Amino acid sequence: MGNFKIVELNIIANADKEAVWDLTFNRFGEVNNFNPLIEGSHFTSMDKGEVGCERQCDLDLKGNHLTERIIDAQGHDSFELEIIGGSMPMMDKMFVKQEFKEIGPNKTAIKLTVRFKSKPAFMAPIMGMMMKRMLFGMLLGLKYHLETGEMVTKENIKAIKRAYSGLREGKAFSGLGVGSLAA
Repeated sequence: MGNFKIVELNIIANADKEAVWDLTFNRFGEVNNFNPLIEGSHFTSMDKGEVGCERQCDLDLKGNHLTERIIDAQGHDSFELEIIGGSMPMMDKMFVKQEFKEIGPNKTAIKLTVRFKSKPAFMAPIMGMMMKRMLFGMLLGLKYHLETGEMVTKENIKAIKRAYSGLREGKAFSGLGVGSLAA
């Protein structure tokens, strides 16, 4: 699959690998719980995460959305999805692979690899920079939600980013509620 632009990001969540798998794969239709760019999401085929299931991610209240399908899963170690529809301008093809590795008790390394082609092709470098910023917010939201159980939204992601910048490596958000972050 030549000519794909690749964006990779990593984060460590203070959560059991099975909890990470459950939230990202089994509850695939609930991505709005931790992705601040998603207003709402739901399964559009099947009602649990499995290869072939699809979800719709509502980007705003104006009808902009993405449709995604799980195309591969490797045990509880990784899965890959493909963006199969929606209203994402200048996007030709996009695949997202999420990998999970237990690195200690209640500690999971999460790797996100995105492969995409833009339309027109010369927009790929600009889109790659934008995508990296947006995907970091999603990964940070995933870490925050796993560690606190609290929803991540457009309204609280800036406070979550500020709190994250003050965390020592490997430390958890636990005990830092959104209310305390907004202060």
